[in-house]
Amino acid sequence: MDERIGRRGRSLPTGGSLSRRRLLQGGAALGGGALASALVGPGRGFVPGARAQESGFTGEASITSWGYGVQETNPLAFARVNAFKEAFPNIQLEVVEELTDEKLLTGVASGNVPDLLWLDRFTTASWASRGVLLSLDEFVERDGYDTSKHYQAALDESTYEGQLYGIPGGMDVQVLYVNLDALAEIGVDPATIDTADWDQLADLGAKLVKRNGDVVERWGFDHKIQGGFIHLWAGANGGDFISDDGSEVTFDDPKVVEALDWGVRAYDAQGGFQSYEAVSSTWAGDEQFARGQVAMTMYQSWMLSGVLTRINADLNFQVLPVKQRTGDGNFSIAGGRSWYIPAKAKNPDAAWEFIKFMHTDETWLIGANAVKAARQEAGQAYTPSLTGSKTADQAQIDQVYEAIAPKFDEAIALYPQLLEQSRPRDIYTSPVGNAIDQVLDAEGTKPALRKEKSAEQALQTADQAAQDEVDNF
Repeated sequence: MDERIGRRGRSLPTGGSLSRRRLLQGGAALGGGALASALVGPGRGFVPGARAQESGFTGEASITSWGYGVQETNPLAFARVNAFKEAFPNIQLEVVEELTDEKLLTGVASGNVPDLLWLDRFTTASWASRGVLLSLDEFVERDGYDTSKHYQAALDESTYEGQLYGIPGGMDVQVLYVNLDALAEIGVDPATIDTADWDQLADLGAKLVKRNGDVVERWGFDHKIQGGFIHLWAGANGGDFISDDGSEVTFDDPKVVEALDWGVRAYDAQGGFQSYEAVSSTWAGDEQFARGQVAMTMYQSWMLSGVLTRINADLNFQVLPVKQRTGDGNFSIAGGRSWYIPAKAKNPDAAWEFIKFMHTDETWLIGANAVKAARQEAGQAYTPSLTGSKTADQAQIDQVYEAIAPKFDEAIALYPQLLEQSRPRDIYTSPVGNAIDQVLDAEGTKPALRKEKSAEQALQTADQAAQDEVDNF
């Protein structure tokens, strides 16, 4: 694990998992009887309410969740939530997909909050610092909940001032997708690509651009430094955006400046950022890589299942990790969502039962099998989702995933390994992390790419504006 992950995190209590650890085999569809087979233990059958009694929660309760979508078109969520409803008939669950900052702030002010929140982990400090969220430490300790099964980066991002507020329920990681046919056009062996060699990446980008007159038919290399990936490139370069205690913004860290300056030059080598903005405005649905409109691109791990298997599973591609620029290890930025309980929730104990149930390996496998069945019905390949749980991710690979082709198999094996070497955007530690991230983009990254200021000047300006946000909190 990257040492910086540890120093920004904390030691979380660990214990025996509440899951019975019996991993599911088969059971692709979830219907009235599917949960029964999923929850059957040695020598006994599933009885409605049995799980509730086993958990120790036997009372009647009604809970409401904000921010989570459970349409049938989302089988991973739909199947798992239905499994909870069948296992806990004594807990009535209402799921409200809509959730905005304004809605939550209004709810807090009026005292009308739900029992569960499905939030971007990056906002943990913002909501916890305002007293909106309930610390889960007491629940974790009481039930011996095994936090060690979760990736450290996800736990860190769910933590504020030493207290755990969220349980990770989803994960993504950032990697480089490479079109091998495009590389072959310029005579480059993918085995020679070194993602720690930024000059090589920029040079490849320039060679991979394909134009028809003034029209760009294919962009070469999209490092996405303007799309939030400045955190990855600067982090891989040894840079930090904020002090360990979250009090001092360090956007003008020389390592951050160096990364942004390289990003400017890498786009310049392909025709400039204005040219990139023009061509990227024609892309739709995050499908540009799958459709051959860009040869190499940084993207989150979910492109594999969310785009490639749906749009162009036959594309000849490879997924590469970004290496730390000064060392042999890999580096990535991890993100995702967690489940939270508001401080003023009416039924926090029932909400905690929901959170625990949703995070067992068994429940994740119910969802995975439902996704696999839906993909097969649609004639598409199944690839696992990253859950935020190391054990669940491995269970999906071992028991649900069926090898497709090396390009998919290697990526799926890489993602969990890379998550162990990842960290969140380090400004997650600040209650105004979201605000200063917007400042970084608007006053730092974009002005530099558009040549309105040098990378150093732009980041100095952004640094001061962001520091004002921190000081004024």
